Amino acid sequence: MNDLDLCYMSAGEALAAFRAKSLSPVELMQAVIARCESVNPSLNAFTYTFFERALEQAGAAEKRYAAGEARALEGLPLAIKDFHAVAGEVTTLGSKIFEHNRPENTAPTVARLLDAGAIMHCRSTTPEFAHSPATHSPLWGVTRNAWNLDYTPGGSSGGAGAALAAGMTFLADGTDAGGSVRIPASASGVVGYKAPFGRNPLDRDHPLESLLHYGPMTRCVGDA
Repeated sequence: MNDLDLCYMSAGEALAAFRAKSLSPVELMQAVIARCESVNPSLNAFTYTFFERALEQAGAAEKRYAAGEARALEGLPLAIKDFHAVAGEVTTLGSKIFEHNRPENTAPTVARLLDAGAIMHCRSTTPEFAHSPATHSPLWGVTRNAWNLDYTPGGSSGGAGAALAAGMTFLADGTDAGGSVRIPASASGVVGYKAPFGRNPLDRDHPLESLLHYGPMTRCVGDA
């Protein structure tokens, strides 16, 4: 199996290979990082990347598998939308106003993914304040569709859609009020689910927005 094949495995297949010790989380992360470095300059799907740290975390995940202590999502590459708070990490919401914003809290849905062993190797782009069905912002510029660079990957979780379609991540998260998960899933040819309100918790930044639902974006239904 070559690196491109690795990048387009499902998350379920990757986890099974990790457990069978036929694939290392480090090997997978190396392939994903190489894919990101090759493809993302054309797509502009990321705000920040954390490749060196992600490789260290993948090494720790490999040790957890060896010790029989792997968590549910141990070692899977994860893209977190730049609209969702991650404690200590720059979270801009696609706006120059928040260009240097470092939240003190982590959104509960993000914390659950990280606590389950997924590895955040990048932050995915979003339009300013997530208020557009196409992903472009004054701060980060235009994000492009992985299948056709003349088109948008949708929005507002467009960076996630482009990253999944291009094989640059295995899991991604999104928020959806008026289509911000469903539109990029459709435009990018991936799976997005607007979970029923209350199924996943809101962040304290959006405490009363009943239209806003946190949900998964993946390449297949089983992973979602």
